[in-house]
Order: sequence, then C-alpha cells, then structure tokens
Amino acid sequence: METKETSSQVRTARRASPSTVSLPQIEGAAPSRGKAAVSTVEIQQYRGRAILAIWAAAALPMGVLAWIIAPPLADNLSGAGNVPMAKALLVLLTAGLIWQFVLVAALVWREQRTFRWSTLREALWLRSPQSPRSGRTGGRVRLVLIPLMVAYAAVPFIFLQIGHPDDRDFGTFLESDSGQSFMSGNWGWFGLMLVLWVLTPCSARSSSSAAFCYRG
Repeated sequence: METKETSSQVRTARRASPSTVSLPQIEGAAPSRGKAAVSTVEIQQYRGRAILAIWAAAALPMGVLAWIIAPPLADNLSGAGNVPMAKALLVLLTAGLIWQFVLVAALVWREQRTFRWSTLREALWLRSPQSPRSGRTGGRVRLVLIPLMVAYAAVPFIFLQIGHPDDRDFGTFLESDSGQSFMSGNWGWFGLMLVLWVLTPCSARSSSSAAFCYRG
C-alpha cells in the first residue's frame, strides 16, 4: 500500500511542477525586444586630464575668437552701425565651429581608424534613446524629451540672465535698419550664415566635442 501511495504522489508532483527543460536557440532567430543590441564599437574612456585638454581645445578657441580677435577685426571691416561686428563674428564663429568639427573627426579617427556611419553613430551617440533596463529602443522612451524641452524653455524664467553687449545680439542686429540693409540681397553672407547654422548642431552637443569626451 505504501509503495502504491508513494508512486501516486510522485506522479502527482510531476504533473504539478513546471517544466525546466531549456530548448536550444534556433540559429538565426531574432533577439527578443527586451534585449539590447550589443555594440561592436569599442569606446575609449579618457582620463580627467585628457577630458580637460579636449574641452579646452574645443571651447577656448571660440572664446578667444569671439572676445579677443573679433573687436580688432571689426575695426578693419566696413559697414554702418553693428555691421562690422556682425561680419567679424559670423566669420570667426564659423571658423571656430569648423575647428570643433575637425577636432571631433580627428579624435574619432584616432580611436576607430574609420569614418563608417555605423561606427560614427556609436562613437558619437547618434542613435535613438534606449532604455537601460529593457534595452528597448524608441517608443515610450522618447517621452523623456517632453520634460527636458519644458525645462529648457523654463531656464530663462528661472535663472538670472547675464547681460551682453548690444553689438553681439544677432536678433537685434537683424531687426535694425543697418542689419536689414546689409542682408538684403547679400547671398554671400547668407550662405555663410547657413554654414554656421548647419555646423552649430553638428559641432555642439553642449559642444559636440565636449559630449564626445564625456561619453563612456
């Protein structure tokens, strides 16, 4: 009797317990949505001194160009009102952004030895937002942009704004009579402004090189 009861209990336990058999993964099967894609690009992490040096190489030339070189250059340029300073700043800031672009390209080449888009995308973090927990890309993860945009728009109303000279306010310059007269039909300077506007997001992620050296 005891043997029959024992074998009956064993059969009942087997039916109730979940299966623990793991099936082999089918070759070529797509990974689950919860698993993050593993990058094959090796990202070098710089030390503190290297980060400071790269930041200085990206940021200090812009300050020197805008505040030290621009005033004497503007004195040698023609135009009424703030036109000479606008010319100087457009030329020098564009040159500074080109320098930042070259700096980032040089650092990427030093690390990766290639400019393939797949490598650039990983090295410069040019990819869709990804959840660190689930590895899911896009979707609700993009909703994090909403509070960030609100916070960015609220900054001028929360923090005290630092004043600046009127001859360095580009909006005021464009609204002035001298600025409108200067830009009227002036396609060469408009093209330079277009280059400046294109390079600004490319060379800046809080300056592109600064974000580049803080990654990792």
